[in-house]
Order: sequence, then C-alpha cells, then structure tokens
Amino acid sequence: MPKQSVDQAFALALEQHRAGRLAEAERGYREILRAQPAHADSLNLLGVIALQTGNLSAALTLVERAVVLRPDAAACRNNLGQILERLGRDDEALRCYEAAVELDTRYAEAHNNLGFLLARRDRLAEADALYTKAIELDPSYAEPYTNRGNLLKDCGELDAAIACYRRAVELRPDLSALHSNLLLTLHYHPDCSPSDLEREHAAWAARHVAPLAPTRQPHANAREPDRKLRIGYVSADLREHPVARFLLPLLREHDRQQFELFAYSDVTKPDAVTDYLRKRVDQWRDVATLDDEKLAEAVRADGIDVLVDLAAHSGHNRLLTFARKPAPVQITYLAYCSTTGVDAIDYRVTDGFLDPPGETGHYTEASIRLPGCYWCYSPPPLGSPPTERRAGPPTFGCLNAFAKVTDFTLALWAQLLRRVPDARLLVYARTEAHRGRVRRALREAGLAESRAAFVGYQSLASYLVTYSEIDVALDPHPYGGGTTTCDALWMGVPVVSLAGRTAVSRAGSTLLSNVGLERLVARSGEQYVDLAADLIRDTAGLAELRRELRARLETSAVMDAPRFARDFEAALRRAWVAWCEGSLER
Repeated sequence: MPKQSVDQAFALALEQHRAGRLAEAERGYREILRAQPAHADSLNLLGVIALQTGNLSAALTLVERAVVLRPDAAACRNNLGQILERLGRDDEALRCYEAAVELDTRYAEAHNNLGFLLARRDRLAEADALYTKAIELDPSYAEPYTNRGNLLKDCGELDAAIACYRRAVELRPDLSALHSNLLLTLHYHPDCSPSDLEREHAAWAARHVAPLAPTRQPHANAREPDRKLRIGYVSADLREHPVARFLLPLLREHDRQQFELFAYSDVTKPDAVTDYLRKRVDQWRDVATLDDEKLAEAVRADGIDVLVDLAAHSGHNRLLTFARKPAPVQITYLAYCSTTGVDAIDYRVTDGFLDPPGETGHYTEASIRLPGCYWCYSPPPLGSPPTERRAGPPTFGCLNAFAKVTDFTLALWAQLLRRVPDARLLVYARTEAHRGRVRRALREAGLAESRAAFVGYQSLASYLVTYSEIDVALDPHPYGGGTTTCDALWMGVPVVSLAGRTAVSRAGSTLLSNVGLERLVARSGEQYVDLAADLIRDTAGLAELRRELRARLETSAVMDAPRFARDFEAALRRAWVAWCEGSLER
C-alpha cells in the first residue's frame, strides 16, 4: 500500500474511531497493518480499541509493540500506562505516565493520568499540581477538573470541589459520570437542602435520562403476581466494599423457592468477597466490558422481573442502563438513601427513620419504607471481641471517610473539645492535607493542635483495634456513617449522631434507634455537643453501655438477616404485584 494510501486509510480509521464506530476503525487499522506490520500508530490505536472493549491482554501486546517501534511517542507510553493501570500494575503504569510527561511536557492527558495515580497513593500535593497543569495546558479538558474535584472532596474542601465538578459538566455535558460526581458531593454539603438536591437531580436527568426515554420497550414478562421472580442486582462493588458487606446477609437469606437471583457485576478486580457472593446467586454476569445499552439488552434477555440498582450516583454506576427500562420493575437501594432522578426507577428503599412518615423527601421514586432498618449489618469476618478501653485521656473519635468531615462538623468538634477540656479527638485522616484542616480548625477555635490525633489507612484488623482508643464515636454531618457506625457499635463504642434534613443525614438515627439508643440522636448542633459531652463524662454509665453494645446490636433489626430478607422480599413482591395490576406503567 503506497504511503499516501496508508495515510488516507489511517485518517479514515481515526475518524471512525473518534466517532465511536469501533468495528469500522478496527478493520481500517488491521488493513493498514497487513500492508505495513510496523505501522506504530495503527498498533497503538488498535490496542486502544482492545482496551475500550475490555480485551486487556490484546491491548497490552499491541501497545507494547507500538512503544518498541516508537519509543519517543508520548501517546504510546500514555496508552500503555492506562492498560497497565487496568491490569493492576500501578508501578509500571506510573513509570509510563512519567515517561509520557517527560517526552511531551505539554501533554495534558498524561499529566492528568499521572496525577490520578499519585492521588491514589495519597501524594495529594503532587497530584493537585499535575491536575492544575493539565487544566492550564488544555482548559477545555474536563477530566482533570473532575479528578481535582475528587481530590478536594476527599480533603473536605467541598465548595472548591463542587466548583470543579460544575466546570467539568460544562465542558463535557455528555458524560453522565462527571455529572454524577457533582450530585454525590452535594449530599456532603451542609447547605444543600432537599429541594436543592431535587433540582440538581432533575437537571441531570433532563440531560442524560430524557433522551433515552424513546428507547424503552414494552416488557414481555408474564403478569403473574405469585410466580417465582427473577431479581437482578447491578453493582460495581461486589467485592471488599461496604455495599457488599450489607448485601451479604440478604443474598444468604433470600428465599430461593420464590426468587431466582442474578448478579450483574461491574467488578474489574474480583477478590474473595466476589467469590463468596458469586456462590450465593443463581446466575452471575460479568458486565464490566458491556456499555449501558448492551447491559440493558442482557437484562432483557435474562427476563429480569425486578432490577435493583446498588450504586445510585456513586462510582461506576449504571443508571443509564436503568434509564432504558430493561426490567418492568426497577428499584434503587443501598449506595445512598437519596434519589437517582431516573423516572424509569420506580422505587427507592428506605425506612421510617431515614424518611419519617409524612416527609415527601423530594424523590423521583416512590419510597418503600422497610418496617425495620434500611441496613442489615454483616460484621467483619475476623471474630474480634468488643474492645477493652486502653488507658489514656478521654477520647472522641471519627473513623469515617475524611470527605464527610465538613467545616460545620469541625466547628461542632471544636465546641466539644472546649466543653471537655481534658478530652482529645482521634480522626481518620490519611494525609497531611487532611490533618492540616483539623489542626487549622482547632487553631482558629483557640484550641491546641496537640488535642487532635490521627490514624491513616489501616488493615481491617488494625482499624477494629483502633476503637479501643475511642470512648465516644462522633458521626459527621450531614453525611453520616453507615458501615463505620455499625463497626463502632460492634466493637463496643457508642456513637452520637446529628439528624438533619436529608435521609443521608439520618443514617445514625435509624441505626441507633434500632439498637435502642435513640437518646444519642441529636436534633441540633447544640444538642449534639451536649450529648457527647455528657456521655464521655459519665464514666460508669459509659463503661456499662460499652459492655452491652454488641449484644444490643446482635439482637436488633440491624443484624436480623432472616427478618430483613423477608421484609425486603415482601417489598419486591408488592412492587411486582403493582406492576401486574397495571399501576407501574411509566
């Protein structure tokens, strides 16, 4: 093939690739390689297609060949880095990104990718500098804005994070995942009201869901109210993750005579928990390589009656699959007890504490209130006994993700330390950027920085032992803890929580109320401080409470897996009967 013909063929294949016509682009690249087997650009982009379609082995072989042929090509190094990253070979991926940046100091994508890997290693200052540089090099490039937003959110810098997300959405209004990052983070902000959340979710849906409504098709599922139902669970978190821990009891206790279970797993790095879950469903589908449309087709082909979203707007969600309405009944549960904004999702699961009767909640979906608790807790698989309090000063603690530690929360904690002068504060804060915010808040409140202590990332066993250093756990506000609250109670540490205007701010309310500790749920910031201060001063009462907490938890609705499964199944059945009777057509 003459060089001019090769150039023309490559230009056409590249155009098709950019337009998303991957099959046509692949044919074009392969035709070029038949004529010129050492055509590095075709090898490189054929590898990119393999990466996009989930064939990581082929992608690695192709792009490695391209790098050998073009060691000076920054794009080849960057693409190789992305493949290695997907394969879990982060050290090698890091070197590839570093080489790409060195080869082309104006390569915005390589700066962004390198920043992402450094952020995962908690090298936040370096990552932030790389994101900022990527934005400077290409102000129209959305990904570094959203990655910088993630970094700022994790540091609790919510206003700056939200500004980054909004800019990313402006630049790439077609990417629903970037927009989902904004929606999730708004739940962390204490000034964001239920009506604000409703409006923001409606805007997301108008942009991403409404265009898909014409693709919805009638369902051929037999309208038989009492028949055995096919239930599909969709999640990228069927692995060592809080979602999986709360899902385990339900899958274990499901009535297999009444329900056939399907799991649609987006997990790219399965682990022992993945294997455990796989054994507790009837059909397992690995769907990480399927786009939203193909996943919807797979759900339809499986004849799913009730499809359950376990992600909402958290990472790697499949809301645009649900937007296509592949199952007649669709429900959202577990990731966060808010709304999705998707009109094709019929119900959201909640309970009477997260959403007290009479509160509308500003949700797109109808609310199914479970009679017990929203969560069913599965304790850590280590057999750790409740902690014995170590010697030391009275200690308040928070081991939640640091993103939940808002300025409002820090102000309450500063008041609490002022109220209890001999107490200290123990906070999970992985990096100096996190710890610096806490120290700054104490300084500004006229308190000694030394009254704050920190723990970083820990193994599960070490994390559980840390509760032996805490007298009273403090729930952050407005996004309260779920897993961490349960873990604290399991390890014998009481939790004080502040119930707010949103369901996510009332997580502590349902967990504490279900274990008979509603008295530890505050209704105002002042009461939160009073409750925590009084509890830690009552050393005898606190010691007695610690001794009984695990038993309270074990005998409560929070750990009654058979009851939870029956309640959940009854909700599924009622939703199914409603569809059979024709009241769920949307």
